[in-house]
Amino acid sequence: MTGPDLVFLGPSLTRDQAHEIVPDVVVLPPAAMGDVLAAVLKYRPHAIGLVDGTFLSTMSVFHKELLFAMEQGTWLLGASSMGALRAAECSTYGMIGVGQIYQDLASGRLEDDDEVALTHAGAEDDFRPLSDALVSIRATLAAANDAGLLTDSETQRLVTCQKDRWFPDRRLSTVIADTIEMGFAPDRVLRLREFVRTKAVDPKRSDAIALLQQMQQLPEGPMPIEARPKTVISGVFTATLARDIAVTSTDGVSVTFDRIRRYGALHDPNFAADMRVAKTRLVLTKFSVWLGGLPTVEECSLARDNLARQVQVSADGLDEWANSVDLDPDQLRDLIMGQALIERLENSWLARSRLGEITTPYLNHLRLSGRYQSQRDATAFQKSAAEGITFSPSPTIEQSFRSMAALGTWEMPDDLSAYVEAVELGSIAELLDGINLSLRAHQALFGIGLVDSDQEFSIVGDGEPLMSRGN
Repeated sequence: MTGPDLVFLGPSLTRDQAHEIVPDVVVLPPAAMGDVLAAVLKYRPHAIGLVDGTFLSTMSVFHKELLFAMEQGTWLLGASSMGALRAAECSTYGMIGVGQIYQDLASGRLEDDDEVALTHAGAEDDFRPLSDALVSIRATLAAANDAGLLTDSETQRLVTCQKDRWFPDRRLSTVIADTIEMGFAPDRVLRLREFVRTKAVDPKRSDAIALLQQMQQLPEGPMPIEARPKTVISGVFTATLARDIAVTSTDGVSVTFDRIRRYGALHDPNFAADMRVAKTRLVLTKFSVWLGGLPTVEECSLARDNLARQVQVSADGLDEWANSVDLDPDQLRDLIMGQALIERLENSWLARSRLGEITTPYLNHLRLSGRYQSQRDATAFQKSAAEGITFSPSPTIEQSFRSMAALGTWEMPDDLSAYVEAVELGSIAELLDGINLSLRAHQALFGIGLVDSDQEFSIVGDGEPLMSRGN
């Protein structure tokens, strides 16, 4: 990994505060399930700092996506909040825990996830805290105890009062109400209120700062190979990779792959047909592996070239295209391998027909897709238009092929014999016959048949085109 350093942050620390410590760090919102995976695949980062994460409105960061990130060579640090919880759970596998909260969780001094939980505002308000985490309340009351404002038993009772509340209702301000209910003298209440107002302790903020500082001390290169965990790609994790990765729209809105699919189910009129194609491709790739194993380097190279032509980019532009459609390099590799597996079947004995028997399956596909009548009538129209048109002298094979390619509906293949065999056109002579029919029809309709030639041809037939390109 040679990309930037990333940190999932808010509300433990603000974006501006993070940039004061590490000016070039990429600050991302609190992480939900799939966000670390998406960050790894999008940024190929050098390091990820997990500080804050969601846990109530969405699924929390999945442990295996953290292992996956480290397996790719990304340094992974955790502190303060969700990061401290996950670091305590994943330190055995190479995740680096930072700060006092992590130490307390790893040692067992703290055991419950709710110790770091709080509510906060949205991104538009920089994730401003709306409640106080229990770890912050504990630390502030401990400091008040050290300052002589509370006894040990009073400190413990006040912590227990907060622990008994649901986490959104925990606030340092309610500590003061608790002291009044406990019968504290008014002057003690005032002194504690002033202490809480001016000297509150925020260990989550301190630990987030410590994580950013430690991130700057990491080695420049990726995690050593021997230190990386090995991720077992289970069925559940495969589904996570396919479904839960979040991507960003042109407008900057984050959505998951699965949400895109679900949107299509409700709003895209082509969804049912697209799903049938997707399922067919899935079956074909699995069947191809079952028959012949994984594709060879040569098969993948050919499939890559064919895929580039299919999406209308150059071979060198395929990586840029993949990035534009949210495919990371590994996913592009898998797509190419799948394409190679399908092409293997298409070119195998299973897909061979005898004497043009493929015509019926092809026409049935046109019938089912609603395109049969239009293609039948277009074929007949072309045949009628070409009647009576003759080129004299007859064009050479090369002239015919180049003229056909210039029409823009057909691309001349590199290997004509392989092309004729693959699309079952019989022979090069039969292909040439169809091309010359098309050129004669084009001459009849538009007055332009043969191009890319200095040779003069006479046209036998009606010299006036039936239509022009402008009509």
